[in-house]
Amino acid sequence: MPMFRRPMLALAAIALAVLFAGAMLFHEKEEAVPLDAGVRHEENTQITVYVSGAVMKPGVVAMKKTERVEQAIAVCGGPLPQADLSNVNLAQPLKDGMQIRVPERADAGGSAAKLAEADGKIHINTADEKKLDELPGVGPIMAKRIVEYRNEHGPFESVEDLAKIRGIGVEKLEKIREKAEL
Repeated sequence: MPMFRRPMLALAAIALAVLFAGAMLFHEKEEAVPLDAGVRHEENTQITVYVSGAVMKPGVVAMKKTERVEQAIAVCGGPLPQADLSNVNLAQPLKDGMQIRVPERADAGGSAAKLAEADGKIHINTADEKKLDELPGVGPIMAKRIVEYRNEHGPFESVEDLAKIRGIGVEKLEKIREKAEL
């Protein structure tokens, strides 16, 4: 039996080593938990927007990132009686640096009518469907799409933004650009 003792000990040592290695592989490692786990770091929650036009106190205001256009107008004292809120998307989420322009009703005879057509050009952010229909290549249907897009997405940041509207291609945009402005 002494002859078999040495190989048996070696085999037992190998078996123990395999079992130990297997246990180490399948043993779940504990992950370090950061001290601030569960605490959500919020990015800068304040944004700045500019509210202009037919509001009581136009100006630059600090707002929460989660607020809407309606709340920014309220912070500026609310709309004036001659304000035309039908062309302002009050539910639009605010974005840092955005401008919210509240136009006056065209029948109010205020600056909105002048703003909608300054220097013979039509202001695409304040003009109504009837005025937009006067742009080259824009008919009543396209004018309606422009107003709907503006109500849904907010004021245009450039005349080139009109290309985002279905039916306005490069050629039509070039014609419109001659008579349109912000």
